Amino acid sequence: MSERPAPNVLIVCKDLMFSSQLNGAVQRAGLVPQTCLGQKTAEASLAQHEIQWVIVDLEMEKLDLPKLRELTDCKLIGFGPHVHTERLESAQQAGFDAVLSRGQISSGLDQILISGLPSS
Repeated sequence: MSERPAPNVLIVCKDLMFSSQLNGAVQRAGLVPQTCLGQKTAEASLAQHEIQWVIVDLEMEKLDLPKLRELTDCKLIGFGPHVHTERLESAQQAGFDAVLSRGQISSGLDQILISGLPSS
């Protein structure tokens, strides 16, 4: 019986259908996902595992984006509907490495994880 590998990508998202799609993209990139349904479970996983990427659904309530940034130096990607400009901007101000629309993340997450974020 083989031991399950530790996660190296956290997906903070309560939308189980969408998080399933993101899990598939993470696996296609050769990484191990873990879905967290809130900030507390994400914080616990950050303390417990060597996480490389955190993917955050900015539509979730009660997220402390600056605290997430403080807790880790891994790559942080926030995503949300392109019409929610205030939430997207708050992630940028909190120091997220990338802020994407739902469409951008659903069509390109695996490529981002394989190639890395473009330099700005």
